[in-house]
Amino acid sequence: MLSTQARFGKVKESIAAQVAEGLLTRDDLRELNRTQPDEDRFTKVVVDNPVKRFQMGSLWLSRDGERLPAAEELAPVWSELLDELRGEEFTRRLGAELDLDLWSLPRDIGLFTHAPGEFISPHHDEPEKAITAVLYFNQDWPADGGGHFEVRETRDPRQAPFRSLAPTAGTLIAFDSSVWHATSAVTAPRTLRAAVLEYWRVRPNR
Repeated sequence: MLSTQARFGKVKESIAAQVAEGLLTRDDLRELNRTQPDEDRFTKVVVDNPVKRFQMGSLWLSRDGERLPAAEELAPVWSELLDELRGEEFTRRLGAELDLDLWSLPRDIGLFTHAPGEFISPHHDEPEKAITAVLYFNQDWPADGGGHFEVRETRDPRQAPFRSLAPTAGTLIAFDSSVWHATSAVTAPRTLRAAVLEYWRVRPNR
């Protein structure tokens, strides 16, 4: 399902973030959107502290390459996608692009949603995390619909992002824990949907 032809490109030479477009075909995206997990399966997460503020729905599907119970209720096309995302071929390919041995690291894979008005404030991730990758699913997302992945140079929300990347369906963004980033508030009357892949140097106790 995941395209082997998609090519990664750096956001900026000095910033440890890469983007690949076209990882999924329009037909696969259409089927993924048609059979997406119901909203009531997602856990609503709200964080508001001096380091980070965000609201999202989350549904964790895999830990260290093993499927979690929630994965057994996925539609077939979602199950196939999960198996590819947690599999050795994709993990090693992503690692090669980032010059890291991701296959040997602890890792988590899940789905997340942002409802209208939800966002993630500027922050960088814990030093224990090696890489985060986000894969977007919404087809025909409006240009003014918000939910953009913002690459930033500081945590100051008053400073414009260095680059703002639209949540284009089939696009994957992978970035190091040191990268300042945010997600702009969703302004479209739709829920933003994506997969998140987290690779840990050391898994935190939480």
